[in-house]
Amino acid sequence: MTGVSAPFGGAQWERRDDDREIARRVLNLLGDRRMLWKDFSAEIEEHCVRSADHARKELSKLLDNPEIGPEMIRRVQLLQRLFRDFMDEVGPSGDDWDRRYRLMGTDPLSMALGRLRGLAGFQIGELAAEYGLEVSEELARIVPDQAGWFFERFDGASE
Repeated sequence: MTGVSAPFGGAQWERRDDDREIARRVLNLLGDRRMLWKDFSAEIEEHCVRSADHARKELSKLLDNPEIGPEMIRRVQLLQRLFRDFMDEVGPSGDDWDRRYRLMGTDPLSMALGRLRGLAGFQIGELAAEYGLEVSEELARIVPDQAGWFFERFDGASE
């Protein structure tokens, strides 16, 4: 409780975010990062680096929440590190001059995106399953199920 009003009484309280709310925010943030689900051929290196930097900064803001639990801190920090590693790997290097002449999927950007998508997809799936949250249809493309195949969008129904 954060306050009391008078003369007729009353109470005020502050809504605090629990880990489920933080997980929902993470999924919403990542669902808007098209670099995680758009076709490789549509991606441009500098746009991906900017998007990764934005995601990393927004994840940092979530870590500032005093209500965040230790396990959620670990998960958010891991996602943050994945985006930072992507930026370090792809970053503005100037040596990608021959990208258009390489086979699709073998250039450094596609390789780094594939690695980011695979690792982030696993974390996204874990968050969604642990907190019973829906994953956008776009983001669901990178989330493997337990057998390693891609799963259908969560609909809240039990088997």
